[in-house]
Amino acid sequence: MDAAIRFFVSSAQAMADSPVPHDLFPFLFISRAFYGHSQRLSEPFGTVTEVNGATHAQARPSISDLSQVKHLKLKPVAECPYLSRSLEVLRYFMESSEGRYHVQHMVTTGPCDTVNYALGSTLFLESLYTNPAELHQLLRMATDVIIEHIQACQRIAPGKLVSDHTPLLDGAYCICSEIRSQFSREHYEEFEMPYLKEIGKAVGPLHIHVSGPIEHSVPSTLADENIRHYKFWLRDCNLARVTEMVGDRVSVDFFRNDCMPSLGFPSVSAYFKYVFESLKPETRWTITEYCPADYNKAYGELEREGRLPRQIRTLGPLPEIA
Repeated sequence: MDAAIRFFVSSAQAMADSPVPHDLFPFLFISRAFYGHSQRLSEPFGTVTEVNGATHAQARPSISDLSQVKHLKLKPVAECPYLSRSLEVLRYFMESSEGRYHVQHMVTTGPCDTVNYALGSTLFLESLYTNPAELHQLLRMATDVIIEHIQACQRIAPGKLVSDHTPLLDGAYCICSEIRSQFSREHYEEFEMPYLKEIGKAVGPLHIHVSGPIEHSVPSTLADENIRHYKFWLRDCNLARVTEMVGDRVSVDFFRNDCMPSLGFPSVSAYFKYVFESLKPETRWTITEYCPADYNKAYGELEREGRLPRQIRTLGPLPEIA
């Protein structure tokens, strides 16, 4: 952890010396290996978190039958190895840097994804139909765990948290609402939406990160005034359709699907061309990966072809740093 803190402090100095410092912002990033990834949040349900480096983790499901739920008692945070350690890690980062820097939030799942860790996806999805009452009981517990954890983080780093996945400086917390892509809008509105609203009311505005198709749940998401930003995987969705539905209600940004070559883009400039041509004039969007050469290549190609959208021309090319 000391090495990580030193690295980001030195990076902050490099940013301060940049010829375009207004395009950069220094903050400390906490490796997921330090705190058990998002799987830590299911540990009160009895799951075991197995971590394999900074990018992979797995929670061993702890509930094999929904009949267990009636008498289920959550484990105290102190007995949850990674969940308790996550708060210690955040405190260490803040104290070691004397509170001088913002800290990127630890990746955090929403209620459905947290319960999905405890049940496993097959049992979770079956329970939408077979055991809705028990599932709501688990979601109630997960919501309380998530709120308690976020509020504990806010107390340790007041005013210093930057959204995970969506590093915007608007004081919002990022929630991974992933498994919603696997069930209907009606199920989203019953089993996820009310709990996300409760989290937003308790901790403040939210950003939502989704994998998989999202068109079916976008209208319901927009009904939650606490949600400020949406991040999703481009090839899983119709970007033009999503931006049409979103309008200027929330800001958006995207993953490129690079982890699935068959669904990805042949180049970063091709990704930018797709984005440019899919956005609407009113779309509020962020460029989370600073790739000015690729951005400008897409910009120039569309300009030469006479297909450069007006709002992109207004934005103009990005400055390239030698």
